Amino acid sequence: MNIAIVAGGTGGHIYPALSLAEALREKGHRITFIGSNDRMEKDVIPERGFEYIGLDVYTTRGGIFQKIKSLVSIGRAYFTCRKLLKGYDMAIGFGNYISVPVMEAAASLHLKTVIHEQNSFVGRANRLLDEKVDLIIGCYEENRKQFRNKNLLILGNPQSSKAYEVKEDKEVIRELGLDPDKKTVVIFMGSLGSSSVNEKLLDFFPLCDGSYQIIYATGPSHYKEMTEKVKQSDHLKIFERIDGINVMKNASLLVCRAGATTLSEICAIGMPAVLIPSPFVPNNHQYYNGKALVDAGAAVMIEEKDLSGRKLKETIDSLINDEERLKTLSENASALGNPNVLTDIVKAIEEL
Repeated sequence: MNIAIVAGGTGGHIYPALSLAEALREKGHRITFIGSNDRMEKDVIPERGFEYIGLDVYTTRGGIFQKIKSLVSIGRAYFTCRKLLKGYDMAIGFGNYISVPVMEAAASLHLKTVIHEQNSFVGRANRLLDEKVDLIIGCYEENRKQFRNKNLLILGNPQSSKAYEVKEDKEVIRELGLDPDKKTVVIFMGSLGSSSVNEKLLDFFPLCDGSYQIIYATGPSHYKEMTEKVKQSDHLKIFERIDGINVMKNASLLVCRAGATTLSEICAIGMPAVLIPSPFVPNNHQYYNGKALVDAGAAVMIEEKDLSGRKLKETIDSLINDEERLKTLSENASALGNPNVLTDIVKAIEEL
């Protein structure tokens, strides 16, 4: 099949789409990605060897002029995609505003259409596309109450399948300049990082005495600032990006946002985690994503309004040397995972 996949905005949309695309390509399908010309997907996707088409589509967030600009760009993209998608068999959308004109154009051309919802609270783009597509694939049982479309499968996040394949290799920690035999905490606030959490981390880092070591991935826009403000040491290393899955597999504890893709990786790896949901996302969906793990005894949560350097230190200290608690969190997280996610999704797509 000729399949167009649309994904963009953040790693939470892009990396699951890439995982699925690689699985479909291995089955012999031809994959073309569509995304925006000014977001991270324009670099990340071509680096993985996929054909990429960029569109000038702008977010609806902002004032009235930004909303008008967005609506005009979405309208133009719709007509562009009606031309681009001729000759394709299927379009698959992974949320974000960029997916709306692409998927609506695909539906108008009577292509088979699939959308994937990563979050426990359905995003605006996928709500708009709900009854216009042939199949919806979700990750949470809550999605059943939120979509009207009856052709809905709860199969999980494609990115988690990649995490199941990762093997433990302590050299990953050594290569980052740390001791592979010491307890290691990984701090990661999503692919874009977080300026609001950084403010609290500036209070947290001076409290750390080296009883455990820390790997902090800032995201590209915060790296310069944080490396200027924070003194690195033999127990604290700061990076712009890390190979998240491999580093997590070899760490003791993760401190992270509650983005859907990160949580799917936590469940696949069985990673004990302290979740700090972003309060700046639509419908507070990260809180609800994280709450599903907390309710299952699979993670600990600190809401950002309650976060301080000392609170984070106390929370990590209470977990890092409690082997029984870490084991329980790990086992409960693993119980929420599905190692056959990619196989199940590819099968559903091919059956469609």
